Amino acid sequence: MNRRNFISNAALFTAPLLLKGLPIYAAEKITHPFLAKLAEAAVNNGNILVVVQMTGGNDGLNTIIPIDKYSILHSVRKEVLIPANKVLPLAGTIASGMHPSMPGLKRLYDEGKVNIVQGVSYPNPSFSHFRSQDILFTGANFDENLNTGWAGRALNKSFAGFPVNYPTTELLDPPAIQIGGSASLALQGTNTNMGYSVSSVNDLQNVINAKPNPAPASNYGDELTFLRQMKDQSNGYTGRIKTAYNGQNTRSSKYPSYNYLADQLQLVARLIGGGLNTPLYIVNHPDSFDTHSNQVDSYDATTGSHAKSLQTLSSAIATFQDDITLMGRSKKVVGMTFTEFGRRIYSNTSFGTDHGTAFPIIFFGDGVKSGILGESETMPDTINENSQMSTIYDFRQVYSSILQDWLGFSNAEVQGNVLNGNFETISIFNKSMILPITGFKINASWSGNYVKLDFEIFDNDNQLNYEIERSTDLLVFKKVKIIENNSDNSVAKYSYFDERISSSEIYYKVIAVAKNGKRVESKIVALKNNDKKQLLSVFPNPIINQTINIDFFRNISEIVEISIIGPLGDRNYYNQIKLTSQSKITFQVQNVFQKNIIYLLNVKFGLQSVIEKIIFN
Repeated sequence: MNRRNFISNAALFTAPLLLKGLPIYAAEKITHPFLAKLAEAAVNNGNILVVVQMTGGNDGLNTIIPIDKYSILHSVRKEVLIPANKVLPLAGTIASGMHPSMPGLKRLYDEGKVNIVQGVSYPNPSFSHFRSQDILFTGANFDENLNTGWAGRALNKSFAGFPVNYPTTELLDPPAIQIGGSASLALQGTNTNMGYSVSSVNDLQNVINAKPNPAPASNYGDELTFLRQMKDQSNGYTGRIKTAYNGQNTRSSKYPSYNYLADQLQLVARLIGGGLNTPLYIVNHPDSFDTHSNQVDSYDATTGSHAKSLQTLSSAIATFQDDITLMGRSKKVVGMTFTEFGRRIYSNTSFGTDHGTAFPIIFFGDGVKSGILGESETMPDTINENSQMSTIYDFRQVYSSILQDWLGFSNAEVQGNVLNGNFETISIFNKSMILPITGFKINASWSGNYVKLDFEIFDNDNQLNYEIERSTDLLVFKKVKIIENNSDNSVAKYSYFDERISSSEIYYKVIAVAKNGKRVESKIVALKNNDKKQLLSVFPNPIINQTINIDFFRNISEIVEISIIGPLGDRNYYNQIKLTSQSKITFQVQNVFQKNIIYLLNVKFGLQSVIEKIIFN
């Protein structure tokens, strides 16, 4: 696998959306034919995972310090080891403590909101940054190369055929969002990268207010302005992301200044608080954890580059957790730290540490089971300069636990292809807080002035009734109907008609209430109110035989301008069509458009300018 080419090809056709200066790009490269049948979504239990990437290989022994092995460590890494009286004690354990630069994470631990998984690695570990990242991101064995990422393969189970024909009425939000760095290999799916990738902090207001940068006052300037607007508007998720961001202000006033990780997490908090249902976020710590030298200051092991990086980490995470708690979203969000490997037990002669193997992962949030797994790091009986920490948990056990116990995938979906093998889960999450999605099929559609909600339940004989809930903002759901179970059949179908309400978007979910009191949620389905939002429809899409049909939903009596813009911004087609009290247009274009590549159809009529994505089949 050519890693550089692979990553660059994953985001060839991108359209940026800037949020708080974070340009978010959606990968649009299509390499697979349109899949007509969408898979049932597994991640719509509403739970969200936020991954904090610590690139370079974090020194776990100076992050989560094994107090019970302090005397051993003092003999082999005394130049970098934190003084015993400076280690932050953790409630409920005397075996481990935290680096003194992490009071925010210590507070969360003492509040029961942190789970630490010690000794994470894999057999025959590599000491290469790139190779270890490839293994951890793809879920590969040490002796193989994979072209897709563990998260990308999992998300493909829910977003089959992505990005063709997305967003859908059921899956309105992007599968994943990454802030910082290039498109992550972990998010690489079958057809394309499943996430947005984000690079820097600069311009928010231009996109939020739909005002492109000034262009020259000329015909060229008009075209440039249009192309900039088209670039911003072309992404199918733009409206949802902007609505979520604008719909939720930061609640915490304690975000630290000059902390780029905190800036990223503050943005994530606003998107989550604003109702975005994206299940996976990846943010990137701005510092390198590759601490071969000057990891600590020569005169004080509690200061130096590593202490600064951990302080950045701790304060950003603690404030993020406080923020989403104030937003009322904390029970649905869990975060985790991640790095490509740990550091060696022995310190080197440059007040640093060299590449190692096993490392700790810190999970944080209301949904974790508080404590430490692998209570204290395991070390060899005899330690020399090449000695490494012992592996306690395979990293794919962590993935298995995340996917099954937090994001709601079934064991059958996770084991095998997604994880490249079968791996047992470990007790990271507080399962009493998790509402798994099992046994449901649900669909919503318009039926005149009503919403028709159809759902099928596969363990109906265990259920007492079904509560139907409706929302207009994805934040507050109100109960609109209770349907009693009057059947002993194990499989049953139900329908409910809800009168159309005045809202641009309407969301529904069903909660099955079991006879033993257990409550299980369905996924969320959504409908757009076409009378308020949608101005026209293009069909069929993908386009067949170069024939394009446009339905305006009302009669039009004016000139309609039609342009087709290619992925590089070039206009491949232009025409003007005069309509006289007509609601539909049918026209053919030349056979010059590539198959399975996204083009933008710009339709102008009156004061309206509508852009739709189209694909030629």
